[in-house]
Amino acid sequence: MTTRRLALVALAAAAVVVAVGAVTRLSAASFSASLESGGNVVTADRLSNHFAVTPGPDAAGDVDGLTIDLGLVDEPQTVTDVFTVRNVSSSTRTATLAFVGDQVATPRFATSGTVSATLAPGASSSVSLTTSAASADDVAGTLRLSLASSTWLYRDYAVAFEAAPAAPLSVIATPRPAADIEVSWTASATSESLLGYDVYRSTGGGWSKRTPTPVTGTSWTDTSSSNGNQYSYRVRAVSVGGLESVDSPTATARADSSAPSRPSAVVLANGGGTGNAYLNGANSGSVSVRVTLASSSVAANTVTVTLTGGGVSVSAAAAATEGAGTVTLDGIDASGLPDGSVVVSATAADEAGNTSSARTRTVTKDTAAPDAPTASYVDRTGSQADRITGSAEPSARITATRTVPSAAGPYTRTAGSGGSYTVTVAAVAGSPSSPVTVTYLVTATDRAGNVSLETVLTYDVTR
Repeated sequence: MTTRRLALVALAAAAVVVAVGAVTRLSAASFSASLESGGNVVTADRLSNHFAVTPGPDAAGDVDGLTIDLGLVDEPQTVTDVFTVRNVSSSTRTATLAFVGDQVATPRFATSGTVSATLAPGASSSVSLTTSAASADDVAGTLRLSLASSTWLYRDYAVAFEAAPAAPLSVIATPRPAADIEVSWTASATSESLLGYDVYRSTGGGWSKRTPTPVTGTSWTDTSSSNGNQYSYRVRAVSVGGLESVDSPTATARADSSAPSRPSAVVLANGGGTGNAYLNGANSGSVSVRVTLASSSVAANTVTVTLTGGGVSVSAAAAATEGAGTVTLDGIDASGLPDGSVVVSATAADEAGNTSSARTRTVTKDTAAPDAPTASYVDRTGSQADRITGSAEPSARITATRTVPSAAGPYTRTAGSGGSYTVTVAAVAGSPSSPVTVTYLVTATDRAGNVSLETVLTYDVTR
């Protein structure tokens, strides 16, 4: 029997096949030769029999022992040419990559764009690593290079880098009242080891950090801006270890503390009753208010109308006019306000939210309809006109409309301060032997424009 000694090489992540009659897998050593003894075969293999590895600028070593240190990765990105894998065997081989950990989103071969590459003899492909946006600060992981999908013929390579967090993808700067500017941004894609955000400002020259400590939310208000000045803002995400992301996009806004001019006038556009100055049962569910604006009005401004009564308020808003003009705000539901005094106010606000003083008008809300009036018919002789008399709510407007024997009217009169009234109506000729029946519908309308129920008055005229 012939005996051969095999050199055993200890490797950190090698894999071995030992076959004695059958195949047994080990993982502590790598063999490079075979031995036959009495019909038994001992066969060993190693990754270097199939692939060679050439390190790139961020790596060192070879296929049996490679270390990768990407240094500072200042944003989630793809690092190309980390190392190159070459098929050194005489047969086509498939190389497979896998990263252990979540700090690298995807390792890929350049030739396939995936985690595996099938290489002809002598062919090669470079490897890229795409860092994950989820993690920041010091990162350590393991990249495995294996033959095909083998679970034993592989090498593990240590990977290290410093990962800065992902920058916000968008930033908005919005003017606010009193020359403040609100800066808001989208959240960083980094979820691990994120401390907050630093906000930087520029007035056209260099950039200065305005937040003494990182902001934990996604908005911040600049209260040191001055009226009329324009400012630009950038935001950087900050890791727990103090690493900042690259700059976000830039947002610009002009500080504004000047309020628009006060509206010139405000009136009810669909007011009811005397002077069109009442909210009544007919219009309180859908009030229209007309606002007159000064010549300095800007179309970008907003007109707001508020109706307040009994501690209850309702509001509506609309765009202003460019220059002098009127704006009518329709459909304001004031049905929830109690009857009584109602203050109608109108203001103008600019895009920053600076608001003018209010132009106001006080009106009355009265939704209670008066009682139906009493009514009696007075049949007068000769050519004298007939009359309807009765009582109603004091100062109510009385309306009498004839329906029989033919339509006539309406005939109106205002009740006195005591409520009594007399309405003159058209004479109807009748006789005791041939009476003529007349029918009138009589209503009372109060000062707010509320109309009572109808009183039906029927009388047989005999004169």
